[in-house]
Amino acid sequence: MAASVSPVRPPVEGMVKLSHKRYRALLKKEKRKKRRQALARLRDSENTNKDEPTYEEDLNEEEQQLEAERQRLHEEWLLREEKAQEAFKIRKEREEAARKRQEEEEQKIKEEWQKQQKKEQEEEERKQQMKREREVIPALGG
Repeated sequence: MAASVSPVRPPVEGMVKLSHKRYRALLKKEKRKKRRQALARLRDSENTNKDEPTYEEDLNEEEQQLEAERQRLHEEWLLREEKAQEAFKIRKEREEAARKRQEEEEQKIKEEWQKQQKKEQEEEERKQQMKREREVIPALGG
């Protein structure tokens, strides 16, 4: 069995093998460059942070805006609720007044009907009395 060995790549063109001294100097130069870039980024971020509000300040402002919006919506709801309750109260008062008028009207009609019934009954009794009197008088005289 043949051992699988990865093929050896030829060196990349343009790459030059540096001496240890030059390699260390280049490494030192790259480290300084990275350090300067990191310090510059840090300086820039500090400058922008002074001008821009911090994350916490953004959160506080956002929370305040949300609270103000919630309060505004709550006040609008309270107004709508108050109007709805007032409308409900007015409607109930109107219904109660209409119910009372209806009851009064029904009572008046009932009283008039009873009055009419009593009048008719009295009239009927009067007729009956007259009829009896007419019957009694000829019977006595005859």
